[in-house]
Amino acid sequence: MTREAIFISHATPEDNDFVRWLGSKLELAGYKVWHDLARLKGGDYFWDKIEAAIRNDSFRFIAVVSKVAVGKQGVKDEWAVAGTIERGLPGFIIPVRIDGIPFSDVPISLHRKNLIDFASGWHKGLAALVDTLEEAEAPKVSRIDPALARHWLPELKEGAIVRTDAKETLDSTWLRILALPPAIETARILGKDREIKVTEENRRLPWFEHEDRIVGFAKGSDLVSLMAKSVMLKAANAAETATFIQEGSTLGDREVPRWEARKRVGNLVRQAWELAMEAKGFASVYQASGRRIFYATPELTGGRGKFVSYEDFDGTKRRKALTGKSEKRGACWAYGVGMVTSFDEPWRVELRHAVIFTDEDGKPLEDALKAHRLRRGFCKSWWNEQWRTLMRAFLWLASDGKPELLLSVGSGRSISLCSTPIQFEAPAGLSDVAHAIDAEPVDEIDEEDTAQEEDGEEEGAQ
Repeated sequence: MTREAIFISHATPEDNDFVRWLGSKLELAGYKVWHDLARLKGGDYFWDKIEAAIRNDSFRFIAVVSKVAVGKQGVKDEWAVAGTIERGLPGFIIPVRIDGIPFSDVPISLHRKNLIDFASGWHKGLAALVDTLEEAEAPKVSRIDPALARHWLPELKEGAIVRTDAKETLDSTWLRILALPPAIETARILGKDREIKVTEENRRLPWFEHEDRIVGFAKGSDLVSLMAKSVMLKAANAAETATFIQEGSTLGDREVPRWEARKRVGNLVRQAWELAMEAKGFASVYQASGRRIFYATPELTGGRGKFVSYEDFDGTKRRKALTGKSEKRGACWAYGVGMVTSFDEPWRVELRHAVIFTDEDGKPLEDALKAHRLRRGFCKSWWNEQWRTLMRAFLWLASDGKPELLLSVGSGRSISLCSTPIQFEAPAGLSDVAHAIDAEPVDEIDEEDTAQEEDGEEEGAQ
C-alpha cells in the first residue's frame, strides 16, 4: 500500500475557502492533496470514497478544527477513522485551528496533540505545517506543475467577473503638468531679517525663503514689489526650472540638491493651486495631516444639491451634484480634493478625494469623530465610478470647462495643468467593463434610505 496523499478533513461548505487556499498552496509546494470539494455538494458524503482515501491513500490527515467543524457529524466520522489509522501510524493526524474556537472545545481525540494555529495568520500556519510535513518526509511529486492547483478554484457562477484579453482604459487621479514657468527667480534680502512672516499682502503670489533669498516663479522685480511691506529685497539670480528640478542648482551661496529642489518647486505649485482654488470660490478646510482640502459650496454650484454640468472623457455631457444634504444624518456634505505634487515621470499633481460635512451655514463640523463616522456611513457604497465622476465634475468647475487649468504665479506667468486626469491603457481587463451611466446619488446610498436617492441624467436622455 502506497500512502502519498495529504488528506484535508473540513466542514463543508463553511470552511471551503480556507481549504481551497490551503490545498492549492500544498500542491504548489509539491504535495499530492486529496480533495472532494468538486464532488461534495450541500453536505453530501460519498463515504466509501472518503474512507478508502483515509485508510489506503493518505500519508497524513489534516484535521481542520473550527467552531463549525466540531459540530459536524461527517467531520467527526472522518476524525474517528483517522484515529484508528494513527494507532499504527503515529503522527498521522495533524490538527490545524483556523478560528477562535477555544482550545477547551477541541475534541479530546485531538486535544492531546499539538495544534498548528492558523487563526493568527494563514501564512504563519502554512509555514509551520510545511515544516511538519518536511520533518515527516511526506512524499512529493517529481515535477511541480502550477496548473494542477487550478482545480482548487471554485466553479465560476454565471455572469462571474473574469479576466479578459480585451484592453481596458483606466482613469487616474493625476493631472499632468503641461508647463512650468521657465525660471526659478530670486530676490536677495537686504539686511539681517530672516523667517519672513506670511501676510495677506505678500501671499498673493507663491514664494519661499531660502537663506538670504526670497524665491518664486515671478520675476525678481515683482518679488521685490510683492514683499515691499515685509522686507527689503533686491532682484538677484535665477535658475532654469527644468534643470533645477532634475539636477538641483545654486540659489545664493548654497547648492540646493535635487531632492530639496523638487520639494521647493512642489511647494510653489501647491501655493499656486491654493490661490487658484480660492480665486474660483471653493471653500477650504485643513485635515489632521495638514493637507488643505478645497470643496464645492452651494454658492459656487447654484444651490445645495444642484447639478454641475460637465463633459466626460468621451465627450458625453453629464450632470453631477457636488453638494447635498443628508436628512437622515442631519448634516450637509460637499465633495472636495486635496493635492500633492510629484516630479516622478510623468510630472503631475496627484489629487485626493474628500467629503466634507458642514452645518446648514456651510461651516465644517468641528467634531472630528462625528465627521469620521458620517464619512464611513455616508460613503460606504460609493464605488470607483462615483468618485471618478465627482472628480470630473469638480475639475470641470475649477477649469471652467477648459482643457487647461492655469495657476497664476505672477509676472504674467502660470503653471499649466491638464484639467482631465491621465488615463492608462491596461493590456487586459475584466468582463464587467461597460459604458458607465451617470447615476447621481445626491444623498448616501443606504439600504434603509434608498428612497432619498436621486438619479442624475445624461443631458438629452429620455
